[in-house]
This record gives sequence, C-alpha cells and structure tokens, in this order.
Amino acid sequence: MVSAWAPQDMKDMALPPCHYAFQIYINNGKLDLMWMQRSVDTFLGLPYDIAMYGLLLEMLAKGADLIPGELIGQFGDCHLYNNHLEQAKLYLSRPNRALPQLELESGINISSDKSVVPDYLNIPHKFEIKLINYNPYAAIKAELSVGK
Repeated sequence: MVSAWAPQDMKDMALPPCHYAFQIYINNGKLDLMWMQRSVDTFLGLPYDIAMYGLLLEMLAKGADLIPGELIGQFGDCHLYNNHLEQAKLYLSRPNRALPQLELESGINISSDKSVVPDYLNIPHKFEIKLINYNPYAAIKAELSVGK
C-alpha cells in the first residue's frame, strides 16, 4: 500500500490532494490495483486518472512477471463542474472508437544488479511505452475549476 497523504505539507497546498493512496493485490498470478481519491473532477481528471493508474498497473504487473488484473477506483466526491456541462455533452455525443493496444518493453522492477546501485528502482522510459492503433478525437478544451 502506498500513501500519498502528507499532512505536514497541507499549509503549502491550495486544496488537499485528491489522490491519497493505492494498493495492489496479487492473487493466482494476477496483479490488481486499487486507487483511492477523496475528490474527482469527472470530466477533466477522471479519464487521465484511469489512463495513468491503468499504465501503472500494467508496468507493475510486467515488472513482477504477473498478469495485469483489475483496475479499481474508489472515489469520494465525484463531480461535474457547471462550466464543463457543454464539453461533457459533446464528449458523450461522440461514437465509441476501438481502444488502442498498450505495448511495454519493460515494467517497473527493482534492479538485481548490486554492482550498479543496490535496490535501484527501474522505471520504463517514455520511449518504451507505445500505444498501437491510437485514434483519438480532437481535444475538448475545458477550464480547470476549483469549486465552481
């Protein structure tokens, strides 16, 4: 389990962190990942959160030589801001497209080469992560909101 909550830093934040923890489960050769958020901007943030935690799940599973399992999100305050309503309607009006395939050359793992750096965490470089047959729609612009 990883906790990203840092109360000692609250004085320097405009808002408390939305993402505060994630944990992994390993069962029968599969790795599941569950992340927790206290607050979710459904239009702007959630699609990105799903993609990034999904990528983390895939990289952890590959690095541990396990099968990627379930991606589970646990959310507190899920909201759609008033100034995102038209953008959300546009998004929902678009037909579904085939999902791309993820190709990873390597996963996240701990180096076993003690001659370099003991317990060095290997994280794939961005060039080792490829989306095959990615066919996105044009971006939908929306202003970041803080409580509107």
